[in-house]
Amino acid sequence: MRPEDQLLFACTRQVMQEEHRQAILELNRQYNLSWDIVFSKAEQHGVAPLVYINLCQRSSLNLDIPRPIAEHYHMVMLRNTIMKEQRVRKLEEVLAFFSERSIEVMLFKGGVLDLLVYDNPGYVTPRDIDVILRCRQDEISGAERQAFMDYLHRTGIEYDFYEHHDMNINGALPIDFSRIWQDAKKIDFRGQPVYIMCLEDMLISLCINSCRKRFFRLKSLLDIAETLRVVKDLQWELMAEKAIAYDCQNIIYTALLATSLTLGCDIPDKGMESLKVGKISAAMIGSAVSLLIRYTSLPATPDLVSSTKRRPFDFFLLLPYLAYRGYQVRYKLFNEILPHR
Repeated sequence: MRPEDQLLFACTRQVMQEEHRQAILELNRQYNLSWDIVFSKAEQHGVAPLVYINLCQRSSLNLDIPRPIAEHYHMVMLRNTIMKEQRVRKLEEVLAFFSERSIEVMLFKGGVLDLLVYDNPGYVTPRDIDVILRCRQDEISGAERQAFMDYLHRTGIEYDFYEHHDMNINGALPIDFSRIWQDAKKIDFRGQPVYIMCLEDMLISLCINSCRKRFFRLKSLLDIAETLRVVKDLQWELMAEKAIAYDCQNIIYTALLATSLTLGCDIPDKGMESLKVGKISAAMIGSAVSLLIRYTSLPATPDLVSSTKRRPFDFFLLLPYLAYRGYQVRYKLFNEILPHR
């Protein structure tokens, strides 16, 4: 990858070590780095304030970053902090609304990470808050269901009933949400009860989300790396057993490998082996990830490409399909790709 991408890998983390500082110094010495490219990509990938903080305040490297860029990212960090606080207040209202109606709620994805993983809410670009309601659509009346949907639509909070389409990739994965609810933990969020996934399911959900982002979105890689850094009591064998039961072990393997080879993450020696990925699949995935890191540049993120335009092809599009099982490829082909042709 180009030197600006390598710089981003070194800077996308909450804790800067001496090895990362030395890597940044060496890249700055060897190359005429384009700071416009560095921060443009960092912003596209949702990590710009964190990258800026690491380069300008934590590393003590005295890099010659243009002042307009510095001022811009101070404003981005302030904006992120304000937006996240606004969303937190909306979440409080939503939890109170459903608590009054005896409907249990699970907080999903970014909202959990802001609570458990990230030191500062302004480090990363705010994402939609996602919740899962512990009721199935057919268990409540049509009028009540419509009232729930109208209310959540007004708040701007993403939701799903009992399951979540992001985790099962719109039905492609056989995720056991009954087991997820059974193993979930209830916590207090500003005086309101809310469920969060157990650590093993949380890691699985982050890896699946990374797959949805083609495995090389910096924010998704950061979510995995920082979760593994912060969480100390994750049960790897249980995580692998669940991944196999959900038939997504190849996805977990690919996400962990991509994270390890870019940002670095703490994976036990037998952590990858416990996923029981076949030798041929592991070799193909390993070769693909290594080749992408060596010979390509970080891609434009899918969510920034206009839906009215054809997305530019890049080899990162192929990597998720190496991680899918055969029937999952067929499911996505016939349910998502061909219907839109």
